[in-house]
Order: sequence, then C-alpha cells, then structure tokens
Amino acid sequence: MNSNYIDSFKAQDPYRIGLITKGSRGDIQPFIALAIGLKKRGHQVTIVTFRNFQKLIGDYQIDFIPLDLNMEEEVYNEEVMEVTRTGSLLKFALLLRKHSDKYLDKTIHDIDRASENFDFIIASGLAFPNILPIAVKRHIKYAILNFSMPYSITKEFPSIGFEFQNIPIINKWSYTIFAYASCILFLLREVNLSARFLNLPKWSLAQLRKEFQLNNRLIIHPMSQQLLQQPLDWPNYSAVTGFLNLPSTERTQISNEKSSSELQTFLEHGEKPIYIGFGSIPIPDPDLMGSIISRLLNETQHRILYCHGWTKPFLKLEHKNLFLVDSINHEWLMPRCKLAIIHGGIGTVGAVLHGQIPMIIASILADQPNNGKLITKKKLGVHIPFRKLSYDK
Repeated sequence: MNSNYIDSFKAQDPYRIGLITKGSRGDIQPFIALAIGLKKRGHQVTIVTFRNFQKLIGDYQIDFIPLDLNMEEEVYNEEVMEVTRTGSLLKFALLLRKHSDKYLDKTIHDIDRASENFDFIIASGLAFPNILPIAVKRHIKYAILNFSMPYSITKEFPSIGFEFQNIPIINKWSYTIFAYASCILFLLREVNLSARFLNLPKWSLAQLRKEFQLNNRLIIHPMSQQLLQQPLDWPNYSAVTGFLNLPSTERTQISNEKSSSELQTFLEHGEKPIYIGFGSIPIPDPDLMGSIISRLLNETQHRILYCHGWTKPFLKLEHKNLFLVDSINHEWLMPRCKLAIIHGGIGTVGAVLHGQIPMIIASILADQPNNGKLITKKKLGVHIPFRKLSYDK
C-alpha cells in the first residue's frame, strides 16, 4: 500500500481502529493485510466481520468480533445458484439483501457495541451503510475501502454502467447518476434500517448524498495503478494505493496457507499446470465446467490444478494430470502455473498479475465483468462471461 496513506495514521498516541467488512474472502483478506500494517505502526486493530472468518483472522493474531452470519453457508443454495446463472447484479444484490435481513438487527447492534471502543473506522463498501449512522452518532471518523468500481467523480473515464461512451462531461455526470441510483436503490434503505434498529432519526436522501460526497472523506482504492491510474482531477483524499497483499513471510507460516507435499510433488513433476478456480462464488453450471475440464484432460496434454473454493466438490474425475485442492495461497501458486482461469474478483486478479501469467476471466456477476473488460483493455488476458463459456472458446 502507498506509504503516504499508511503514514497518515502515524500519531503520538495510537488509534483504536475498527476494520468493518462484509462479504466473501476477497472482501476479508485485504483487511487482514491492512490490519497487519496498522498494528506494526503501533495501533490497536480489530476486524469485525462474519463468524466463518474467525480462524483465518485469528491465525494472524488480529483481534476479532464476529457477526452472527456464515456467508459461505448463505451463498450456497439453489436460490443463489439460479441468480448467478443470470449474471444479474441487481438480482444478486437483492437476494443477498434478503438473506442478510434475517440477521440485520443483531448485526447492527453488534457493530454498534464494537464501535464503542473505536477512534476510527475503515469500512468496506458493503458495510458502509451499516456503519454510517453509528459513526455519526458516536462522532467517529471513518474511511471507505472500495475494492473496485470507483465512485469518486472524474472526467477521465466513466462510471460503471456508462462504459459505452467516454466523453469527459458525460463521464462526470455518470458518477452523479450512479451515486443517486445507489442511494435510491440500496444505501438509503440500509442506512435507515440501521438507524431504526438503533432508535436514531430517519435519514433523508439529501442528508445521505451530502454525507456520501463529503469532502475529506478518505476513500481507498486498493488496486494497482497499472489497472486504475489515479485520475489527475481526483481530490487527494481519494487514493489508488496498490493491492493490499498479506506479507508472504507471515503467510507461509500459517498452517492453512501451507501447500501439501502431494501438491509440491505434482508441481515439480511435469510442466506448469493451468489453474482453474472461482473463489467464493458458486459455479453457476458445474456440469458445464466439469465437461470442459474433462475434455481438456482427455483431448490435450495440459495439466490442471482445480480449486473448489466455496463451490461444493463436483468433479468425479481421476486423472494423472488433475490435482484438486479446497483452498490455496494464490500469491504462492500463480508463478508456478502457466495460465489462470478465474472468476475475476479483484484480489485473485491481483495475484495472477503478480504471478506474471495470462488469465481468462469467466465473469459471473458483481464487479467481475468490469474487471474482465479492464483486463481485456489492458491486453493482460481474455474476458469470457461464464454464461458464454464453452470448451471451444
């Protein structure tokens, strides 16, 4: 991460910093890296997120406050699978909202109680509407860690949804339209649910937009400037910092991050494999992916390393050129592969770029199609939406 922004947290007295995030592993791991960096600078750091990440965070000796929801269990059901097949971001967001609503009352109160001990909060975009009434009530300053799809206004490139054009004046307006739509469709409801649970006054749209676009609100975009070059017309509080990577020396000491002797043997005896993995996103069509992998093994000499991630094991194949893992340290693995076929989450994209190998992004939803287009534009790989995926492609 750019040291100018980490250095801004240097103080005579250490901060008590709360890192609050919701989502999949790709939404959690950068916060662990940030926590490690802040702790090394003397600050007290606590991560607040879903309970299924307790062991991962605890392995790095970081204080943890759990939210009573297991995201891995929530995303893997037929209802979610059906939405992933459509690739609709709106339908997926509405479905996740439906599932999170079941726990929202307790989630808000857990975050509120945790915040009693924080001087400063850094929240992910998904957690932002939940922490906003709490931060205002408790007079706690906060920053936003925005993994992709920047919403700071610029004329240099358009907001998501407006990529069909690139006209400076329209580009600037596209961010205002995106912010307004986000407030209407998502943020205002979430903020007011949080406020209601805490017996706080209801927010108006004008009040939310003012807070959303507040000057001097630190917005961190943890991406490489090779992918997202910081626009010249951005204010200095909106920063592209570089990827937030876990320190390799510490990561290799974690038991869950170590590679098995069987995997080491597979990698050492033969040409570099193709890596295939879709992380925390359930594969929309396991039969299609199984048939593609089967044909690759039977019709070519390619070796394949497949990572299940959060998709339930579905491959019924046994082949000398196939190796299966449940999870893997991407930064360690990618330099040992020759190609990566991935879903396009920004964290995995960063690991592939760091490994200096080409990629195929088979995007499913969320920011993945946008990342796929970006990778294609930069000539670093190929984008094939999963619903258009085939063996021939």
